[in-house]
Order: sequence, then structure tokens, then C-alpha cells
Amino acid sequence: MEVAVAGFIGVLIGALLVMITFNLRIRYDERKDQRRRQLEHKVKEIETLIQLNKKINEILQKRPSLMEEYVSFDGFDDCYITIDDFAYLQSFAAQNNFYLPSYILEEFFKKIAQRKVILSPDETMKIGGYAYKGGRVILEHFSDDLTELINERKNQLQSLSGETLTYFS
Repeated sequence: MEVAVAGFIGVLIGALLVMITFNLRIRYDERKDQRRRQLEHKVKEIETLIQLNKKINEILQKRPSLMEEYVSFDGFDDCYITIDDFAYLQSFAAQNNFYLPSYILEEFFKKIAQRKVILSPDETMKIGGYAYKGGRVILEHFSDDLTELINERKNQLQSLSGETLTYFS
């Protein structure tokens, strides 16, 4: 009888140990999967910010080939954004709003909309887009903000990937 009780207690202790280790393993796998998703999200966020920053820098680099058709306010202050580029920026912001900080985009579109120069439809079609007085400064600040966000996200990604996972954390 004592052997049966001792065997039964041994089976209970073994079952308890298996349950504890199984529970630890499941929690470890869940934390590992959650961390993987966080890392993927940060990488996608960084890629989206880099892509938007490239487009902003591309807009800043554009100069029309026919200078007599170019509307200029000040060589350092003006910005020429084609209708296609502006529509691209708006659609890019709408499509990637999960990865982009909305407060920065809202401020950018609000500031840039206030600086749009009203031209006749013929003039707008002739130059191929919109002209923004002081838009270059806004685009440069927006690009700087994006670069700062990219660096911040990279630091977060590095600290997140540097953390070690343990069974008991």
C-alpha cells in the first residue's frame, strides 16, 4: 500500500512538473512571437518613413527643365510640387497611416496648404503643378522631422532586439 501511495505521489509531482514546464514554454513562445511582431512592425515603420523621406527629398531636388515657365518667388524659398507628387503624398499618407505619425502629417499638410499660390488653370497646366511660397522650408523641416523619427525608431529597434528572452521573465 505504501508503494502505491508513493507511486501515486510521484505521478502527481511529475504531472505538476510537466504542467509547469509546459506553461513556461507556452508563455515563452507567446513572448517570442509578440517580440517578432514588434520587430517586424518597427522595421515596416522605418521602411515607410524612409520611403516618404526619399519622396520629399526627390520633390526638393526637382527643377523644371524650362526655366521661363517656372514660377519663382525666391530661389531659396520656393517649392515646385507637381499635382502628381502632391496626390502621391496624400495617398501615401492615407495608405500608410498605421506606420506614420499622424500628428506630423497633419501639421505638414496644414502648413503646406496655407502656402499654395493661386494661379490660373492655364498657368497651372503650363508649369505642370502647384507652386508653394515658402514650401521649401516646410519640406526641409518635414524631411528633418522624418530623419529624426527614423533615427528614433532605429534606436527603439536596436534596444528591442537587444533584449534577451528568458523563461521566467
